Amino acid sequence: MSILLSKVRIRNFRSIETMSLDLGMLNLLVGQNNTGKSNFLRAINIALARTSDISETDIFVAADERLEKSKSAVIDIMFQPINDDGEIVADFSDFWTGVFTEAWITTHSEGSFVGIRAEIKLSLQKEDYIIDRRCIRQWGESVETAQLDPRKPPFNDDMRDSLESTYMEADRDIVQDLRNRRSYFGRVTSSYEMPDEKVRAIEEQLNTINSMIVESVPTLRQTKDRLAAIGETIGDSSSSVEIEPLARKITDLSKGMNIVMKDGNAASFPISQHGSGTRSWISFLTLSAYVDFQSEKRKTDDEEAELYFMLTMEEPEAHLHPQAQRQLFGQIENFTGQKVISTHSPSVVAQATLADAIHFTKRNGKTTAVRYKAEKSLTGQDDDKAIDDKIAREVINTRADILFASAVVLCEGITEELSLPVYFQEYFGSSPFSHGVSFIGIGGLKYKTYLSLIKDFDISWLIFSDGETQAVDSVEKAVRDVFGLDYSALDCVVVLDYGHTYEQYLIHEGYSDAITEAVHEFEEDENYLDTYIQQHNGQKRKKSIAEKLGIEVTRDYTIPSGRMDALTDLCLENKTKYAQQIARRIVAQADATKRVPTKIDDLLSALATMLGAKRASAAEEKHEAI
Repeated sequence: MSILLSKVRIRNFRSIETMSLDLGMLNLLVGQNNTGKSNFLRAINIALARTSDISETDIFVAADERLEKSKSAVIDIMFQPINDDGEIVADFSDFWTGVFTEAWITTHSEGSFVGIRAEIKLSLQKEDYIIDRRCIRQWGESVETAQLDPRKPPFNDDMRDSLESTYMEADRDIVQDLRNRRSYFGRVTSSYEMPDEKVRAIEEQLNTINSMIVESVPTLRQTKDRLAAIGETIGDSSSSVEIEPLARKITDLSKGMNIVMKDGNAASFPISQHGSGTRSWISFLTLSAYVDFQSEKRKTDDEEAELYFMLTMEEPEAHLHPQAQRQLFGQIENFTGQKVISTHSPSVVAQATLADAIHFTKRNGKTTAVRYKAEKSLTGQDDDKAIDDKIAREVINTRADILFASAVVLCEGITEELSLPVYFQEYFGSSPFSHGVSFIGIGGLKYKTYLSLIKDFDISWLIFSDGETQAVDSVEKAVRDVFGLDYSALDCVVVLDYGHTYEQYLIHEGYSDAITEAVHEFEEDENYLDTYIQQHNGQKRKKSIAEKLGIEVTRDYTIPSGRMDALTDLCLENKTKYAQQIARRIVAQADATKRVPTKIDDLLSALATMLGAKRASAAEEKHEAI
């Protein structure tokens, strides 16, 4: 390929007011729906001259803004030469020098580049929006500071033919491609290069087979005879009407072509009878075949020829199960060309590297995007391991859904991860998923790893932490190391008081009756706690747990606080078992003012501010009554 579209800069295009990104060979766009990923893909294709379907709706307009005739959208792209390893080098190859010519190539001390500006603006003469392409001589720090070539060299045919791109939408379907001669399948199957004598020989056989079929099938033969009357009526004496079960010419074969699949010893079925996932997958594979065909054809015509191809693709995982998603993504990685792919699949994200990922967010109607900043390292207790390796191993491989969240709540463990969504439902009157919120139990002391990813991708975050010394120290260090902030001054960090665990906190706050009822309901035994006390009184607790909680190793449930101590031990020993049952019992209490514990209320209040959301009306009334 020998060139790379290395930089994209956008101003005032659809939901993108301003954006600047570096691109690599593989670029994975992640983030929630409706954050502008598709707009970015479309912008690249407009810049590469592969669409003229533009209008005033492509111009970014702020909420209270009226679109002026003079306002335009700008898409800047930069091409740089690369070597076989994909590394940027100083000079273009002879082939690309011939394609771009000196009219478009800019050479400076750091090497050569080709800068192309595509401006979408209103043409007063045509009374319609047009794309005006200019050469960028000085890239500059922004759209405004770039310097354009006043000579305005034409975007020539060599550039158009050598810079190919395609935009594959999520609803791609090989069945539609079969009927469309302009599709990649149609273009591949319509292209026949063989000697004339071979073409004549094949077409003679096709004519013979057509005649045999018609004459052998009585209904076709009779229909042909009836249709002949049309020729006698509206034609001259030499007119005739034929039935063609098969195309008679090589160039027409694609019109009746089909794809069939066969599983084992089962009968073959046409692709139209297969699922959307298989049809979408085959549509991509036909594109890959087309690109390989074009590259080989160019090499045949000119050994020095090179083809640049940009694949912009929405949701390759559409309609495919996780294993098939992984296989397809492997094929995309091996695709000949540069790739910009949007995805909503954690399975796809887990296969890529963090350096490939670009996170999209939309706030107040404006799209922003951030590329992951790779090659950092952690120090101290993390033994200087690369943080991107830690994130890939500890976060992306298991919790890649973090990249598709509007906000992430990090909590101590699985108990809180199971419980907090129940309180969220009570507070907001809807599930966390409807707001794009992820609750993640990080399993101990991994705050720094998660926060590092969250910071680089500009994801909104909160922490709900136990009050134990080790847990608090971990939160304090992670927030300081990653953000350079004091956690105690942040509303987005909620720490339980008195060194309490989550279970201890609930009991201290007066929820022991609700917890006991929840346990009895779960165990279907109204005397379960009493039985537990009888069986465990005088036994040893684990020393590590006793020291962690600041309690005696030997259990003594005969003292005044013994029943509460037993309830605490029971909950700690069955954290995940009772978590949701306890939370559901608490939010179902008759006293509406106690349905969301105070610290959890603080957390959800901060989350509401972050999301721009409100309490459910019933929850607001309960809160005001407190």
